[in-house]
Amino acid sequence: MAIGYAMGGAVISWLVWAIPLAGVAQLALVWIAAERAGIRLRPSRPRWTPEMKHLLIVAVPAALSVGVMQINLLVGQWVASGFPKAVSWLYNADRLYQLPLGVVGIAIGIVLLPDLSRRLKANDDAGGRAALSRAGEVALALTIPAAVALIVIPLPLVSVLFERGKTGPEDSAAMALAVAVYGLGLPAFILQKILQPVFFAREDTKSPFRYALWAMVVNGILAIALSRQIGWIAPAIATSVAAWTMVVQLLWGMQRFGDVARFDERFLSRLWRICLASVVMGAVLWLAKLVLAEFLIMDFVRYFALLALV
Repeated sequence: MAIGYAMGGAVISWLVWAIPLAGVAQLALVWIAAERAGIRLRPSRPRWTPEMKHLLIVAVPAALSVGVMQINLLVGQWVASGFPKAVSWLYNADRLYQLPLGVVGIAIGIVLLPDLSRRLKANDDAGGRAALSRAGEVALALTIPAAVALIVIPLPLVSVLFERGKTGPEDSAAMALAVAVYGLGLPAFILQKILQPVFFAREDTKSPFRYALWAMVVNGILAIALSRQIGWIAPAIATSVAAWTMVVQLLWGMQRFGDVARFDERFLSRLWRICLASVVMGAVLWLAKLVLAEFLIMDFVRYFALLALV
């Protein structure tokens, strides 16, 4: 993208080529890493074996769970399409909250799953509980402050990032509202990535899929019903409520696994400290926003003002 911008031409054309090339480069990096780890990846004719059958039985519900999330997004886009500019507002707001979700939630979830599986096979219940609790600590220590920032200073974020050209102050105000609503659901999205591996490590992929279906129903009903009352922001509210609905179901379902699938005392004692520190941070951000208000509306200077605010 940087090369394309420097050379000139239609930026969208460079973007169209940059995304698939980046995907190929990422695949190459993973392939090389696997080869160095002694894992040979060679195309071969698939064979139907008991192991393959077991893999499909376990993997298909997990894949469908991800598909349900995409359906939720599709429903939100469909509802938003009935309101002028709403699709763009929600899309841009979605990009902001997806940043901490992708960096924190998905990364920790990927690392946590094999660790839990290994400890479960070794009958290391204490180690499994500790791994779950420490992952939860790290995730929430990064996510709750991010959520507070999205709630407290959404307007400076979206105005500096998106307000230019045909995107005006009215658009920034709408996107800021959506960002704040998504911020309320951000901890729930991260918790899902932490709690689902508890089921996956036990090869229980059907329960999370069932919970995801119920969350999808909640999302659809709220998005459609609320849109008639409060308008375009309904899909964002429905998304956040559905995320917390999913978390409640996961916590309820984990009870059958016993203490090994529960957060330990250290996690609980640190959770309130994380929340308190985040509230203090939010107050500081609010005051800093007031101090830097005039700089956040100046061309060029606003980028440095946002950097100072963040």
